[in-house]
Amino acid sequence: MVRILCFLLLLNCSSCYMIRAYKVRKFELTDPQRMPYVSIAPSTTPYYFKQDTTENRYRDIKKYLDTSLPKSHTAAFLVIKNDSIIYERYFNGFTQQSKLPSFSVAKSFVSTLVAVALMEGKINSLQDPITKYIPELYQKDQRYERITLQHLLDMKSGLHFNEGSYGLKDDAIKLGFRPNIFRHVLKVKIDMEPGKKFRYQSINTELLAIAVQRATGKKVAPYLQETLWQPLGAEFEANWNVDSKRHKQEIAFAGLNATARDFAKLGQLFIQKGQWQGKQILSPSWVSRVNNADSMEQAGGYKNQWWSELSSIYFKDSLSADQFRRQTPHSDQVNKTAKGYQVRYRTDAFNAEGLLNQFIYINPNSHVVIVRLGRYWYHPSMYANEFIYNLGNKLSSF
Repeated sequence: MVRILCFLLLLNCSSCYMIRAYKVRKFELTDPQRMPYVSIAPSTTPYYFKQDTTENRYRDIKKYLDTSLPKSHTAAFLVIKNDSIIYERYFNGFTQQSKLPSFSVAKSFVSTLVAVALMEGKINSLQDPITKYIPELYQKDQRYERITLQHLLDMKSGLHFNEGSYGLKDDAIKLGFRPNIFRHVLKVKIDMEPGKKFRYQSINTELLAIAVQRATGKKVAPYLQETLWQPLGAEFEANWNVDSKRHKQEIAFAGLNATARDFAKLGQLFIQKGQWQGKQILSPSWVSRVNNADSMEQAGGYKNQWWSELSSIYFKDSLSADQFRRQTPHSDQVNKTAKGYQVRYRTDAFNAEGLLNQFIYINPNSHVVIVRLGRYWYHPSMYANEFIYNLGNKLSSF
């Protein structure tokens, strides 16, 4: 009898976030295809990156990657320089056509949709209060009127949202597995004055997605299809996970699934300062907010839902390291490590990053885009961000 009651309880709680989360507790990269989603059609005029035809130019780079990647839990690794693919490899049964989860890489797509809506005049200003687009928040708490779109973009909203453990009690997990995301969004409380402190909170991205929806009359998946996926020439269908088949509210902060090549096109758009085949899709001023070291340093390494990591360089002696530090803007102190004397410094490169070390890395100076998709990164001596930024720096010399 007890077993029957437990079974009936599970059936009745099939919409409960804990039950939904439990079903994917042993996460596989194909699991998002088993969850509710809306489709994003490929472009009617697909764009194909050129293939690099030089035989020996990147030989050492390719050998380095072929040696490093097979055991790193990577599913897809793509390197593009000057609009040409110089390295592309898939692992563990995945292929060029595989739709892979991006997790928080999706945040950078949402912020780009904000930029598109701003350029189209559908969003008036980044200083608009979020209550202009979601007046229900003002009805709940008038202090919401102090939170602007820019606060949300920079993760400085001051909302009460505990994220980071990614267990069943984590607020991002609760939000992502609710069968009605919008209803849950309206329950989030204010913790502090906006603009005071950076706190990484996925609720900010979800609010931005709803603002885009209210401003454009389209949810983020169809708006992405219209303004980015089609113009950028996406080769393959993508999809965006939603809260339920009934409400179809996108899990905006983590639910976009696509191929490595199509993810790379967002990076190439930023390389080209927002222009694509003669059409200005993004304002150059928007791109300039994230593609230079000065603005990223001022923002503390996070701006408009993009990250900027510190690069590292090693020297055999402390004098050389200190000389480099003095001559290099935005450089950190010299640290003695097993590899030598390390100096960390900020370059113009920036990236989108997901929970399982998914990356879209963009180096505007050397015209390099790197996409890495897969499970949580493994390497005996380097974290994923160090590996990718190190690779990007190596390619700057070619």
